[in-house]
Amino acid sequence: MEKVLYEDKWCELTPDCLRIKCYYFPTGVCKEIDTARIEGVYYAAQNLSQCLKVKQWGMALSPCWWACDLLRGCHSSSGPVYYNVVIDCGETLYKGFTVIDICDLLSQLGAVAEQALFD
Repeated sequence: MEKVLYEDKWCELTPDCLRIKCYYFPTGVCKEIDTARIEGVYYAAQNLSQCLKVKQWGMALSPCWWACDLLRGCHSSSGPVYYNVVIDCGETLYKGFTVIDICDLLSQLGAVAEQALFD
């Protein structure tokens, strides 16, 4: 079993794999991405202005498939800041998911996907 570098409700990161939880509709099976294939990591704090660019589960008006987060963009403003993260593997579709501790994820992901552009 690989060492888990980061984990929250929506993802798990090990040295070799990023697992996006509850990715495939309607089964909720995880999406596994080899960290060596990650070319880009894009992230932004969740807010209502992104509602046409992101989706709770599936594909919105952008070429990104979003893992399930039924509260995406609607999380309580009194709690932690939630982030939308998009992974680019050089494929037609990007992979999107929610993260709570963006600093920890970016730090750990940067160490195992050094080739990736972070924006």
